[in-house]
Amino acid sequence: MNFYILTDLEGTSGVVTFEECSSNSPLYKRAKRLATLEVNAAIGGILETGDHKILILDGHGSGGIEFELLHEKAKIILGRPLDMMFYIDSQPFDACIIIGQHAMKNAPKANLDHTFNSKTVISLTLNGQPIGEAGINALMAGLFNIPTIFLSGDKAACKEIRQIIPNIHTCEVKEGLTTSSAICLSPKAAQNKIRTSVANAIRNMDDIKPYIIDPPYEAEWVFSNPSSILPYIDKDYCEVIDQNRVKIYSDCLDDLLRSKLWGHKI
Repeated sequence: MNFYILTDLEGTSGVVTFEECSSNSPLYKRAKRLATLEVNAAIGGILETGDHKILILDGHGSGGIEFELLHEKAKIILGRPLDMMFYIDSQPFDACIIIGQHAMKNAPKANLDHTFNSKTVISLTLNGQPIGEAGINALMAGLFNIPTIFLSGDKAACKEIRQIIPNIHTCEVKEGLTTSSAICLSPKAAQNKIRTSVANAIRNMDDIKPYIIDPPYEAEWVFSNPSSILPYIDKDYCEVIDQNRVKIYSDCLDDLLRSKLWGHKI
């Protein structure tokens, strides 16, 4: 089988502040090391079930993987900038696995909660329902008939994804107390839990369907900074509601996820 792993940094056990996730921080290298070890644990769980192919996309903005520590059985896409879920349409993947995921902005009892941009985004809804990064990424996988079968991260992120993909397998490695504090599993405990949970997910993935929402689509961003509205002005698929809020309309999910949601030209 062929697996696509999407990683992030903020859902890693032991990483609890935004400072740790910044490339300017002396704590950044430690955070990347912890994240890479969790990814390696997921790879170990995959390989427990067979000799599979594994491709990783480092989904953290400035990078969240220590390349030298990466499991030898996996390949990784490197470089910036990269589109969301980059290269997932390049080959027939059997499943998507998300490691190190955080919850959407303002999720209750979430650690490092945010939606794409921790400084500018207040909320994102799709067809009237709040949605975070995990849901958007699962939709992109679903476009290519790829089910998202597993997610690890904090308790709030796991709850969030189960609300939209009921049969998905999840693994809680920390429990948020505030945006900048959490009760964390030890690195070894988190890695062992991820390894076991991923193997179980693969052995029991047949009832998990690709995540898809039927058209038409109406997305709404609420921003904290009025300048974030600028890319959406004078686009025929957008309706600027006020200085902080814009609605985006589409009949095509591919167009929405790749272009319209970000205010790009079609």
